Amino acid sequence: MKKIICLVCTSMGLNFAHAVDLGGLDLTFSADGITDGFDVSGVLGYNRYGADVEVDSQGRIYVVGTYDTDFNGQMVKEARVERRLKNGDLDTTFDTDGVVKLALPPSGWNQFEYELAVDSSDGVFVGYSREYCQTDNNCEAEVYVYHYNANGFKVGGQQIEFDLGSTDDRIDDNFSDMVYVPSINKLAIAATVERTNVNDTDFGIAVLDVNPTSGALTIDNTFSTDGKSQCWFDHAGGGGSEDNASAIVYNPYNQTYIVGGSAFEGNGSNADGWNMAFCEFDMSGALVKSWSTQSGNIAFDSREFVADMIYTYDGPFGIGPRLLVAGSASGDGGTDFTITRYMEDQLGQWVPDTAFGENPNGSSVVGFNYIFVGDTSDYAAEMVVEEDGGFVIAGSAGWEDNNQQSHSAVTMARFTQNGFLDTNWGIGHSGKAVHTFNATSFWDYAHGLAYDPVSEELYITGWSYNGDFQSLVANFHNDMIFGGNFDF
Repeated sequence: MKKIICLVCTSMGLNFAHAVDLGGLDLTFSADGITDGFDVSGVLGYNRYGADVEVDSQGRIYVVGTYDTDFNGQMVKEARVERRLKNGDLDTTFDTDGVVKLALPPSGWNQFEYELAVDSSDGVFVGYSREYCQTDNNCEAEVYVYHYNANGFKVGGQQIEFDLGSTDDRIDDNFSDMVYVPSINKLAIAATVERTNVNDTDFGIAVLDVNPTSGALTIDNTFSTDGKSQCWFDHAGGGGSEDNASAIVYNPYNQTYIVGGSAFEGNGSNADGWNMAFCEFDMSGALVKSWSTQSGNIAFDSREFVADMIYTYDGPFGIGPRLLVAGSASGDGGTDFTITRYMEDQLGQWVPDTAFGENPNGSSVVGFNYIFVGDTSDYAAEMVVEEDGGFVIAGSAGWEDNNQQSHSAVTMARFTQNGFLDTNWGIGHSGKAVHTFNATSFWDYAHGLAYDPVSEELYITGWSYNGDFQSLVANFHNDMIFGGNFDF
């Protein structure tokens, strides 16, 4: 969820009949008749995955992802959007059964990079990419964006093709993220786009106009000449390299879009460095700024990756415009969560906000442990900001057992506005929470996170393995954690 957040002060009185655990499951949420706070769904013998989640103004929960189905005698992957009520039941006022299946050519491979954005009328934009084959040896991935109204009817759609490579096998365009800007009726999309050379990809950006009446989507031809632009970083000062986009935000102060991702720049002692990288475009599509943690000499180490970004501004806290960047970097057990905050200096350049976080470069690093396992490899997926300026990062902690079998658990960490773990939240007031949803496989993964500003509850989607991969949706209190089986 990549958003623009205007922080506001809230004041409320709380009168609990009984204490609940911050970060613990809300047991009123379930669609399977068991009040367990989560739901896993699928069909025996078929896989289903959740990829992103959003909450509309009425507290209804949108989930998007991939599912297996049969097509011409073969098992293929297709896409679906579902809407659930606050109790976890499917909302039958969305289409007729709470589920919309996206009418695109089926694919033979999983696509997890979906993004949802709720419009001003509680309809939803769905962005993703899909591979299709015109012939057996002529396959390509394209970016698609659909717009559904609150009743589940499609009101707009747009296919986006960058196709920057010179051969058919180098024209894949893979969706990364999108941001909806209702004040100007724009929808901006970030993608990773292939170039001609092997292992050469760029950050891509496309901008669509959203018709405020019909909801139709059209290319914004005032952004560049065709609604699209790109940027890239050099590999150790020369040639092309892999630049993989992950997130996009809108900067209303400068009226720009910022695309964030990870760039292979070959730095570090092993010349294998990946760095967090960013490109800022104005409304005409021109690149106005680009920077990476290599060029800024602020790398956590030689391997770091952007997962999500949120732009915050103003508010009563007096901190002005800031760019929050969540990601992963090398750490104990393999990788850890990282969070960095940037600010604009007097020259208009984005620099680390040294007043933020536990480290002098404006960052904090957080790792997880799992009982009997020790340090895990921790990957951030998505981030939300709350009205008090605090924020939550969700992701997964992974490890291997003695038989080299992979396992993972869903993880969350909550930070104060200043970048420190919130000691009023989580297991043992640690600021961290860990959940597993299958006590046999221990293979659960979080891919999307949403925050309901009315109930202040959190929602996660992803998948849980039980012989098949099943779509996971879980609902959490934003108050003291449940999960005494975990050791931090």
